[in-house]
Amino acid sequence: EHDGDYYKELKAYIEDRGLVLSQAHAPFPSSYPEVEKSEKRFWEIVNGMRNAAWLGAPMIVVHPCTHLDFTVDENSEILFEYNLDFYRKLIPYAEKFGIKIAIENIDKQSVTSTPERLCRLYDELNNPVFTVCFDVGHCLFQGVNPDEAIRKIGTRLVNGCTHVHDNSGEQDEHTLPFYGKVEWDSVMRALAEIGYKGDFNYEAALFLKNVPPMLYADGLKYMAKVGHYLIGRFEYYKNANK
Repeated sequence: EHDGDYYKELKAYIEDRGLVLSQAHAPFPSSYPEVEKSEKRFWEIVNGMRNAAWLGAPMIVVHPCTHLDFTVDENSEILFEYNLDFYRKLIPYAEKFGIKIAIENIDKQSVTSTPERLCRLYDELNNPVFTVCFDVGHCLFQGVNPDEAIRKIGTRLVNGCTHVHDNSGEQDEHTLPFYGKVEWDSVMRALAEIGYKGDFNYEAALFLKNVPPMLYADGLKYMAKVGHYLIGRFEYYKNANK
């Protein structure tokens, strides 16, 4: 909704504070049962790619399309082909804007809800504009061990990104690591084993949802501490693999 000058100003503001924008997220859901709504959303995603590139983000996360019920037998292949077409249509814009598209595993029956499905989609797209966004919490919520999924996705994730959060396995709580059932040491070991080079990006803001505003700063400092602990475990396993 803004022009390039707005984003240049915002980028300067970010850089002036010593911050780096390592990824962006496109609007979602990526599709709807109504064709007109899906077409409108497609162009919103394209605009999001452009805006993210203006801000200097090297990649943007784009959810797969989920407008059909994946549990209906015939819909799984229909949705797979639909997503192939959807992502392929984004390729020229990714090339134009100089930004990668990170395909995320999402937490319900879909074309990316298991590592096998995600790998199939990524491999059939077979284009360097694509990478992977591995969402740890979504993986657990889908009933898949995140460390096993990371190993199956393997090199496809090496130059991609993560969404780091935890949950009970029964709800998608988007809470802080160690406040759910993810085995975080196993996750860090698996990421180190595949040679992951990206950042650890929190999607754990709901950890603070019941915290009084006066405690936000302390809560954020604690969240940062947990993140640095995880990075320390990653570095430990990375060095052990040398």
